[in-house]
Amino acid sequence: MEPEIFRVELIGQLVRRMKKDEATVLYESIVEMLEFIKTKDLGRIAFSIAYETGSRAIDAYFIATAKIEVSHLISNDKTQVESARKSGVKAYYLLEEFENVTEMIRSRA
Repeated sequence: MEPEIFRVELIGQLVRRMKKDEATVLYESIVEMLEFIKTKDLGRIAFSIAYETGSRAIDAYFIATAKIEVSHLISNDKTQVESARKSGVKAYYLLEEFENVTEMIRSRA
């Protein structure tokens, strides 16, 4: 996901669930453990995905991230998974493909 969107979503979720000072500490500890992708080409690739598939903007960013990282996309959003597959990204619809996801994760471990 576009790193700034992730950061904004994370802090928003945290402050809705805990005191702001606690949310800040947790936010900082989470963010320092993560590796963010370089976003140089993310917007261009997301645009291309949206153009080719008609996907929603935020979905195109998730799909572009998976494409850049040569990664799998796992989602409970069937439309997002369909768009990812149209884009050549290996994607799983978790609600129906849980066993496949589990098998894929075990095979990569």
